[in-house]
Amino acid sequence: MRAKGVANGESFLGGFASGFLARGLTHIGYGIYFTTSRLIGVDLGANGGGALGGTMAGFIHGELMPQLSPEESAKTITDLERMKEFEMEKEQISRIEFKKPGMFGTGHIVITPKEGKPEKIILRHRIAYDRLMTLTKAFSPELPRSF
Repeated sequence: MRAKGVANGESFLGGFASGFLARGLTHIGYGIYFTTSRLIGVDLGANGGGALGGTMAGFIHGELMPQLSPEESAKTITDLERMKEFEMEKEQISRIEFKKPGMFGTGHIVITPKEGKPEKIILRHRIAYDRLMTLTKAFSPELPRSF
């Protein structure tokens, strides 16, 4: 799949992993990363996902949306391929819904494909909501909806 992404000019946009993200009750510590053509979910407890971003809270090069060379971008995408729990191609996503975390409750992001079942990630802090909204708008401005 890496060759397909590189051959099609796919490049890394940004993302982060954090304990502020959770997938269900068992996957606390999750990452969501974006390329120019897809969204990739990474479980920090599986497939080596905890190694992504090192000590910088799951950022790549310490930034939410780093400027990477084509070589660094290809390497990052290759790393994400190895660690992914799920992925969705941009053109297969019908919408991405956000619910902002409240003062005492959690929010969520639901990525709904045109076909298949949606992926829901729990947002445990407003920081996660803000970062993911920024990334999603950069990925595809027409997809995010907040309520």
